[in-house]
Amino acid sequence: MTAPAAPASFPEAALAARWAAGVAGPLRLEDGRGLRVVFPGTPAGGSGPDFTGAILDAGGDLLRGDVEIHLRASGWRRHGHATDVAYGGVVLHVAAVNDEPGAFTFHRSGRLIPVLVLEAEPPRTAFPPPFTPPCAIRTARGQAPGDVLERMGLRRLRIKAARVSPAVAAHGPAQALYALVLETLGGGANREPFAALARRLPLALLLETGRLAGVSRTMALGAALKGAAAPLALRRAGLRPMASPGRRLESAAALISRWWPEGATPGWPAALGAGITWKDASAAGIGRATAIEVTVNAILPVALASGVIPVADVEAAWRALPSPGTYGRLARLQSWLGGEHNPPFTSASRLQGGLLLHGDYCTRGACGRCPFSG
Repeated sequence: MTAPAAPASFPEAALAARWAAGVAGPLRLEDGRGLRVVFPGTPAGGSGPDFTGAILDAGGDLLRGDVEIHLRASGWRRHGHATDVAYGGVVLHVAAVNDEPGAFTFHRSGRLIPVLVLEAEPPRTAFPPPFTPPCAIRTARGQAPGDVLERMGLRRLRIKAARVSPAVAAHGPAQALYALVLETLGGGANREPFAALARRLPLALLLETGRLAGVSRTMALGAALKGAAAPLALRRAGLRPMASPGRRLESAAALISRWWPEGATPGWPAALGAGITWKDASAAGIGRATAIEVTVNAILPVALASGVIPVADVEAAWRALPSPGTYGRLARLQSWLGGEHNPPFTSASRLQGGLLLHGDYCTRGACGRCPFSG
């Protein structure tokens, strides 16, 4: 265990900045292995690990994944990272002081994460400056990223359509749409249980059973959905009231009753034709941002995969969608591609393009090889 006096006067950001700049020279892990930094990763800029997509050589073992930074190694335990699934991909724990008894950091997945002790340094103007990706340099020189983001956005639409194609072929476009709507409304907390609900209570059965005398169709559908969801393991803790499973199922019922009114067959909704906008996905409890997410993740991918709407019309609707607002994990990429004064993700299509860039390049050690950097 390496335990020099903690440089309390230096913020954790100074240690993160030193790591981001690319640490040269011989490094040695607490377990005795040498460490070479192939790529430090990209700053995450949000919740979760500090750096993503790092590539490291630990004594001949190639490590790919996330890096977490703390002034003291015990910060991992104090901050609850040991039991947080968001930190399951961490491959290196960097600390200015290892005040823990071992050479590894433990995660509940059973993984032992190597620890690197790296001294913090006083904040100073660095030369050469910390890592700056080629995309930020090109943006600073006046090249707009819009065209690349649009192309990447359309590519992401086609990827979504390809993923849902087997479900369309097996169960039809209406059931595939219904399932993706439930998944989208489930959000990160309840995506899997809501997907299971779509299998447990298929659309055709829901439309048949969602009838109660003296009760509105929306209430009847909501009751049927909640009843079928009762045995499922739904997360409720820590969610905003409007994002609770019950409220989301009520919103799903409102949308379903709008798309498939009384007497409608479980086919593609007549309301969803050419000229789709996010307003076609709005209903009680489904605001603008969520309606855009439903259109992006459910309506247009299924429409493209099934051919119920011409390709040109699907792509035109995709390009016309406004942005629902950016995501925390794209904060750093947004700053590189324009920042607050010239935001790059001005449409849903460009935002989806940013997600593809981030997922396929920024977090996979492929910085400098993306379509905008090349």
